[in-house]
Amino acid sequence: MSDSREIMGMLENINLLRRLFVRRASEKSKLHFAQTAIMKIIEENENCTQIEVAEILGVTPASVATSAKRLEKAGLIRRTVDEENQRCKRLSLTDEGRTAIENHNSIFKEYDELVFCGFSPQERSELMGYLERIAMKMREIEGIEGDFSSPVELLLVLKKKLEESEQKV
Repeated sequence: MSDSREIMGMLENINLLRRLFVRRASEKSKLHFAQTAIMKIIEENENCTQIEVAEILGVTPASVATSAKRLEKAGLIRRTVDEENQRCKRLSLTDEGRTAIENHNSIFKEYDELVFCGFSPQERSELMGYLERIAMKMREIEGIEGDFSSPVELLLVLKKKLEESEQKV
């Protein structure tokens, strides 16, 4: 029987293996990880503003502006001036940007299918239930409340909490 420490060690190893894959996948992809996050937000919120992207990601508008300029120069997004507020830039994906996101996503989908190919749908469902219970308990212990509609929302909250705790040290 495995104890809690062994289980948490295995979860940490899985996290490190996933991060290793993400680094390797980034080499195959045209997109850097941060660019992917920005482009996915644009894809989900067509014609959003740079400020809206910054708020969702929990970063400064200036960092989004810098990345957006690079993405525009690469032909992956369009930045247009808002008609009502000339200082505001609206973001949308180009056809090339949509293709780049699709290619990036397919790399991850293929990998995930390889990882879980030996699992039945019932085993996947059970594993997801266990992981959700672990995550819920950990959020409770850390005082993180709320229902998160997507893993990205929770990720952003967790990153912010981590940054706050690092600033205290």
